[in-house]
Amino acid sequence: MRSAAHSIAFAALFVSGLDLWLAGQQRLVLWAHVLIGLGLGLSLAPWLIGHIPVGLRQSRRRVFTNLSWLLLACWVALIGTGLIMALPGILWLAGVVWFPQRPVTEALSLVHFWASWLAIGGLILHLTMRHWVWGR
Repeated sequence: MRSAAHSIAFAALFVSGLDLWLAGQQRLVLWAHVLIGLGLGLSLAPWLIGHIPVGLRQSRRRVFTNLSWLLLACWVALIGTGLIMALPGILWLAGVVWFPQRPVTEALSLVHFWASWLAIGGLILHLTMRHWVWGR
């Protein structure tokens, strides 16, 4: 059930993020994106802490294991850049005005954007390789 909730949250984040990238900064969509992202990040961390050791013990295919590590790196980049980009808004709510320089914001946004595409593609590949047996 938790995996389904994670998948739904990630799909909502992907769609809302793409909308923000294409249509601009819509306040409601932006806040929904940030809040869903924070929720997913908080619920994903403990799940991954349990999932990774079990997955490593059960993995029999080196390619699958290596692709899984690359997928994890994409997720770390995705969540990390998202948290850093959300920091100015969170600080503003706390009464502190701080914004990183524009080139930093643009670089974070670019990494976040492309990491999302790699994360969704990697997740589909990971689930395909893990749950479906090819060649039957």
